[in-house]
Amino acid sequence: MRKWLIIACVTALLMGGAAVAEDAAAPVDFGDSLAEHFLAYGEAPVVTDMSYLSENLSIEISMTRENRSDIYVADIWVRDLSLLRRGFGGGRYRSKMQKVSTIAANENAILALTGDNGHNFSKGVVFANGERMRKTQNKKRDVCLIMMDGTMQILSGAELDADKVNEITGNVWQSFLFGPGLLDEEGHALTKFPNSGVTPANPRAVIGYYEPGHYCLVQVDGRGTKSRISGKNVGYKMTELAALMESLGCKAAYNLDGGQSALMWFNGKVISTPYNGGRTVGDIVYLAEKTADE
Repeated sequence: MRKWLIIACVTALLMGGAAVAEDAAAPVDFGDSLAEHFLAYGEAPVVTDMSYLSENLSIEISMTRENRSDIYVADIWVRDLSLLRRGFGGGRYRSKMQKVSTIAANENAILALTGDNGHNFSKGVVFANGERMRKTQNKKRDVCLIMMDGTMQILSGAELDADKVNEITGNVWQSFLFGPGLLDEEGHALTKFPNSGVTPANPRAVIGYYEPGHYCLVQVDGRGTKSRISGKNVGYKMTELAALMESLGCKAAYNLDGGQSALMWFNGKVISTPYNGGRTVGDIVYLAEKTADE
């Protein structure tokens, strides 16, 4: 965990102190408060085709079919928030486009989902792994923030002016820019999405939030791909997606880059059915164990 703080501080120095506040926080380590969800310290991970359990991570993936679409839900618990990460094509922000599987393998990921491809937007705040990459405002998009304490906030772009960005810098672990947000403050499905132009039926990728340390990654197949169960996949309208995330019990949920980008990868293989086999992307959301130097 200290590694992330050191990286953020070095970045701040290189950027004239703009990237991280002096009192920057670090991603929360939940310690033993969530111990019931993990193996005991020192036990070897237990891995199946659709699950992963270790002393630090719990991933349970379910696959169902609703509304003529295959749905993959990865229920995730993390003992340390630093295990919930973003990875980039070429190993750094705005470097190059690569397949989700390539980025995931390079990052030693266990589970990965396409990210927000936020580099495609010329404006908008970007935080990744505690580092502020960009601070410009994009008034037209909802922004998802995962704070250092593990909570998730979804704000309209209009709320994130320069003063607000400076206020939260040092307290944000991850941010996402695609959108929109899917639930209201009570966790109920929204029915209107003024900050999104991609509301018709499509393959979807979503990040959901239950409580600090407990999240989900969701993928919905679509655009006529062959179902793994029966028939073909239609994809979800944004209203259907919002209703799905409410039904899962999420307190907050946020739409990531979908369409041909939408793809879920687990333990070395693609487990969903991406349209036309998927495409290269700029970033992923992924889960990984700590390395030896962390």
